[in-house]
Amino acid sequence: MLENLFVVLRLAYVLIFFLAMYWTFKFEWGSEGKDERGRSISQQSYSIVFPLIPLGWLLIELYNDYISALDYSAYKSAIWFLLTGLYILHAINITILKRKY
Repeated sequence: MLENLFVVLRLAYVLIFFLAMYWTFKFEWGSEGKDERGRSISQQSYSIVFPLIPLGWLLIELYNDYISALDYSAYKSAIWFLLTGLYILHAINITILKRKY
């Protein structure tokens, strides 16, 4: 029963990730992302998300080295969640900044 819940949560997460990809590509490849306002919104969003990649990787490495050793599949999953989570955050930032500017 609990495993079924995890499967549903993973599928929901993947769906959210693909919606975030769609939203980001629609913005950046559309006419809205090509003007000065759109480029400014993209740059601000990237400036928030990009520094979090090495920070997240550092936290995963520190956990792996000092708290508990991760096996290969857990490490791969942690990196996958880091990258997809930051991409979802990027789409959220674009949405917020579009409404702000």
